[in-house]
Amino acid sequence: MQGGWFTQEILLALTSNPEVWSKTVLLVTYDENDGFFDHMPSPSAPSRRKDGSFAGKSTLGFDSELFTHPAPAGSTQQPLPDGGVYGPGPRVPMLVLSPWSRGGWVNSQVFDHTSVLQFLEKRFGVREPNISAWRRAVCGDLTSAFNFADPNHETLPALQTTTRQAADSLRQRQEKLLPVPLPSAGQQLAPQQQRLARPSRALPYRLHVDSQADPKARTLSLSLQNTGEQGAVLHVYDGLHLSEIPRRYTVEAGKALQDSWPVVERYQLWVLGPNGFHRSFHGDLKTLQPELLVTTSNSQLQLTLSNPGEHGVVISIDRCPYTQQGPWTLAVPARGEVRQVFACEGSGGWYDLTLRSDGGWLRRIAGRLETGAHSISDPLMGRA
Repeated sequence: MQGGWFTQEILLALTSNPEVWSKTVLLVTYDENDGFFDHMPSPSAPSRRKDGSFAGKSTLGFDSELFTHPAPAGSTQQPLPDGGVYGPGPRVPMLVLSPWSRGGWVNSQVFDHTSVLQFLEKRFGVREPNISAWRRAVCGDLTSAFNFADPNHETLPALQTTTRQAADSLRQRQEKLLPVPLPSAGQQLAPQQQRLARPSRALPYRLHVDSQADPKARTLSLSLQNTGEQGAVLHVYDGLHLSEIPRRYTVEAGKALQDSWPVVERYQLWVLGPNGFHRSFHGDLKTLQPELLVTTSNSQLQLTLSNPGEHGVVISIDRCPYTQQGPWTLAVPARGEVRQVFACEGSGGWYDLTLRSDGGWLRRIAGRLETGAHSISDPLMGRA
């Protein structure tokens, strides 16, 4: 309550003078996450394995993201360099308050504390030399959170206000209450997340991940491509070897990477990226299995299924929970291919499709198509 009241007082002071408010941006950034669990992995540079190699790759150098430098002169209590990655760390909330960010919009681009400095660079034409090239590639400059072209048409949500006296009175009453008894395990309930899609700003991401199985070499290769305007980190987890460090791939805008995994018989890879980007690859190298190529056009996904084998295969596609389209069953002839177009206009670009075939073959693709137009936040958030 006290923090909310303090922020309100700052806003009242700034907005009381229209001339001042007309050229003001107030950024309210939380400094820590209070130890709460974050289900999203941090978009970090690749970690070093015990043998000295890196788990993952990057299209640009990331030496500045590793803890290898000595402690500052005169310091006696600093931890010793261990070569680990610095972060970014768990997500924290941030509020962007200005005449150009009205209307309760959500922005899911990757930002960190250097993003505030990058925003100042953009506004005032200065250069901060202590921001690494890796951070600049991955973390945005906050400009996507603003509508500088036409800021006055968004509908303003109604907000309840309070006074300092009311906030103090509530705190004092709460402090006089008896401690709340700790409920037993059987009485505890998971908190209910609000089910509400918010208007969401367009994001600069265009990410593509495709697979290629090689039964002779006993490998599965992934091609990771970024045709967007901002760099991104893609995490790859090996579901059959979860004790291994997840591989992380930093792919700059307009660039691509490729890597492979040794496979004994089966494989199970899980790829995560920004704003719900998700790809899963399950299968078996004992027989030739289908391959999936995903391309996009405006608000449509085009799925191209190819069959390198000598016999036809049947592929089922589960119903999409966002649009309720499907399910489908596709027959792919031997050494042939089949295309299926999937429209995402009715879901704000959000999609989640799971494809299955014999031999444990599975591909799952999920995320939000970015077309350059604003959209909505995940309408199924909190319903899993």
